[in-house]
Amino acid sequence: MTKLFGTDGIRGKTGTFPITEEDIFKVTLIYSTKFKLKNIAVAWDTRESSLWIANAVISAIKLSNKNAVLLGCIPTPVLSYIVGNNPLFDGGIMITASHNPYNHNGLKFFDKNGEKISDGLEKAIEEEFDNFDNTTHIENHIQDQLFINTEYLLEYFKGIKKHIKISAIKRTIPLDCANGACSLFIKTAQDFFNLDFKPYNIIPDGKNINKDCGAANPEHIKPESFAFDGDGDRIMGKDREGNIINGDHILMFLSDFLKVKKLVGTVMTNSAVEVFCKERGIKFFRTPVGDRFVKEKMKETGAILGGETSGHTIFSPINKTGDGFAIYLKLIEILNTQSLYLEHISKNYPLFPQTVVNIKVNSKKPINRIKGFVPLIKELEKQLGDGRIFPRYSGTENILRILIESRDEKPLKFARKKIIEFFNKTEV
Repeated sequence: MTKLFGTDGIRGKTGTFPITEEDIFKVTLIYSTKFKLKNIAVAWDTRESSLWIANAVISAIKLSNKNAVLLGCIPTPVLSYIVGNNPLFDGGIMITASHNPYNHNGLKFFDKNGEKISDGLEKAIEEEFDNFDNTTHIENHIQDQLFINTEYLLEYFKGIKKHIKISAIKRTIPLDCANGACSLFIKTAQDFFNLDFKPYNIIPDGKNINKDCGAANPEHIKPESFAFDGDGDRIMGKDREGNIINGDHILMFLSDFLKVKKLVGTVMTNSAVEVFCKERGIKFFRTPVGDRFVKEKMKETGAILGGETSGHTIFSPINKTGDGFAIYLKLIEILNTQSLYLEHISKNYPLFPQTVVNIKVNSKKPINRIKGFVPLIKELEKQLGDGRIFPRYSGTENILRILIESRDEKPLKFARKKIIEFFNKTEV
């Protein structure tokens, strides 16, 4: 069976499988016909390839006698909100490769609830893909990708305004829009909320999305700023002293002020978050990497807050997926009402030091079949205290990535040294 879907939808380098006109047309046709959808929302980011991909998507939807409603160049979470809250829609497709370079693109599929489609639906599409015989017929339905359907955008603004005390925001914090899907959107948002978000990196040219900017490149975020990634579902920040504020910092900060009882992270969430939860009596849950899995666990446990280190942060009263802009508003609302600055987040919610050891492997054998490795991990973790060692294989390369965390640097360095020594003597 052809593998199409990764951690978050379909992605790849444009012009190669599965990001060709034929592949895009085919998978969209399967999605729109197999699940008997009628009205499908379509949106995209600022990559130069988004235009021809959008035309392939729209052509496939029309061929299946379904209706493609064009939302325009908007962030992924905005499409998610609109699909989940407007009864007109029973599905949605976002054209984006998120934080990847401009010469990559992809598709994120949503169900009628505005949530990423399930593993089961992804597999059903993949099963159909190999046996689906069709003739690709693509027409130019849109000529200019840089437009926004403001009618539906206003639904989103009005919806999130119910959960944010806009009147409390007297001081905004500059926003790096990554020359991506938030670039046009943020101008409309400023007009609606009558606030100046001081946005920068808002002049997309089709090739500069995520280039030396945005949450995907936090080293380039200006001090005292927040930043989105290319499709606006991540948010990260940097304080005046240059300290990075990632998704783990944001989860702890919001947990304190929202007084949550449960919190969901992933296997990559810093151990400091787990210790933070223990100290406050918050139940903490880990999931595989991917905000879709975070959302599933939130539904299962009743948690209203969850997210990833990379900046995907889900606050379910507002939205059902990572939403950079909504979280930005909630953060600056709290910072204003509490008279706080970004340094409060970075300094009062410190993370454990981390290091990653990358080991090239010949094959991805189960971790417990690497002779002597599991006993070594258990022995080293005794010295790490609240820290941990977490090994996982890369999804795209023959590399074993071993994450090591510790409250103190000395045992961290010792564990790293011992692991490197072990693999210098062990063939994998």
